[in-house]
Amino acid sequence: MMFRKLLVSFAALGAAMALAPTIASAATVMKIGFVTINDGQHKSADWIAKEVNKRTGGSINVKVFPAAQLGKIPRQIEGVIFGTQEGFISPPGFFKGLNPAFAAPDAPGLFDSFSHLTKTINHPTVRDKFFNLASKKGVTAVYCAPGGASALAMRDPVRTLADAKGKKIRVLASPMEVTIMKTIGAAGTPMAYSEVLPAIQRRVLDGASSAVTVMGPSKFYTAAKYLTPTHFTFIPTCLWTSAKWLAKLSDKERQIIMQVGEGVTPMANKWSEEDTETWYKKWNTVGGTVVRLNEEERKATLDKLRPLGDKIFMNDPKVAPMYKLFKAAAAMTR
Repeated sequence: MMFRKLLVSFAALGAAMALAPTIASAATVMKIGFVTINDGQHKSADWIAKEVNKRTGGSINVKVFPAAQLGKIPRQIEGVIFGTQEGFISPPGFFKGLNPAFAAPDAPGLFDSFSHLTKTINHPTVRDKFFNLASKKGVTAVYCAPGGASALAMRDPVRTLADAKGKKIRVLASPMEVTIMKTIGAAGTPMAYSEVLPAIQRRVLDGASSAVTVMGPSKFYTAAKYLTPTHFTFIPTCLWTSAKWLAKLSDKERQIIMQVGEGVTPMANKWSEEDTETWYKKWNTVGGTVVRLNEEERKATLDKLRPLGDKIFMNDPKVAPMYKLFKAAAAMTR
């Protein structure tokens, strides 16, 4: 009987020892969510997943969740803050509740192009400060690059900006975006993104201001047929990570995450620029029509809008320091 018990004990010990390496080597999961699909954000997330999985030897297993699979924007932001979601890709403007200075890149005319945005936001005088504006509240950026350029998707064509006067156009809930619309004579109407297309269909809205790389995959052309590129603003997008989750990683794993963020930045710029041009062409083939403004009028309007950055941000002590850094870096990289 005693011999049999010993055999059972040794068998149990062997099983435990066999399981120990498996438990120790269990991969840390990194969920990256975002609300868009098949755009530069999606391509960036897929590249990050591939590189992190490879460079960490599988100790971090990155999983990608596009199209709001992890919830709407506020829910995913909460997940990153509380550490239940490791990564979230979105424009920084959605984090203004954590720090108003995230609004600094929203000024019209601040950036001249996609590449100019990338150079400015990653300039040594800007990058670390901007990426860590909310680090004390649990959120740190890993990379920032352009997500798109501003455009109007409208029920009726905007061939000249006078056609936008009196129109109700969806914007983000920010004084800057509302003021931009007011300056061109339109009524900037803040609304949750998921509600925009139904509101246009019901004629509650006349259109929306956003990037074609977002509005195209969301099929805005089914209700807002006419697309007018404005390029008054270039919209950054960033990978935000949970500070709680980062703190749990080894120094090597944390370094790899940051290195991959730097590596994806120029490609994210390229993908967003290419996707923008692809959607300008595709919009005409899926039932929509791209309407181009007269370039002299567009530039004249941009000159009229450009002072809004100083007018709104310089008078806000919570935004002004970051905005000044952006302006200086934009001048140096122009």
